[in-house]
Amino acid sequence: MLQDEFGTVSVTLFPQVFPLVQELLLEDELLYIERTLEKRFGRPQVKIKYAQTTKRI
Repeated sequence: MLQDEFGTVSVTLFPQVFPLVQELLLEDELLYIERTLEKRFGRPQVKIKYAQTTKRI
């Protein structure tokens, strides 16, 4: 789940992306992500294409 000041949304990481970002997935860590947003079963869902910590920006 991804959460911001507007609410919470489901996040999907595909198998080819997960190994690249799994070490970044820490609770309360800020991330920069490139994503697509779509609706699935009537609810918003984020598909992550790329991620990095904000410490690298």
